[in-house]
Amino acid sequence: MRYLQYKGVIEREYKKSLKKIMFDLCVNEGLTASQGAKKLGVAKEIFVYWQHHYRYERKQLLFDQIVNELDKLQDVYAEDVKSIDLSKPFLYENEESLRGLEELIGRMIDYYKTVHYNSKGLAIETAKLPMYEFSRRVVDRYRNGVLLEEAKKTVIT
Repeated sequence: MRYLQYKGVIEREYKKSLKKIMFDLCVNEGLTASQGAKKLGVAKEIFVYWQHHYRYERKQLLFDQIVNELDKLQDVYAEDVKSIDLSKPFLYENEESLRGLEELIGRMIDYYKTVHYNSKGLAIETAKLPMYEFSRRVVDRYRNGVLLEEAKKTVIT
């Protein structure tokens, strides 16, 4: 028999399209090619062909999932970027203070959000964004006294 003949037999037996059958076996049940072929009663070569045709191999599924997530990355900062003005002057430029540090951290966060948005989430340099967001949280914790309390708890007496 040919692939199409096997396909017809399987679809009649399961009363579903082959794509749905393969989705159930490969994605929902997570069967390997050997297990799936055995369950359907076809040669492993046929099952592997169908798996590849419908993109239900584990690596293909993972790749497709990553591509879908990358497509969503651009929208993460879409609203933030609308209100960002990177050309505004620094207020605390000549000041070595906590206010100056906060301003610089905020500006760097805005810059990397803009780069992230413009590159659709693919620019490597945006990997620095979480570091600056973490820095902002540390400064906020310092201002609120939470960092001092945490430090006092960790001091061994």
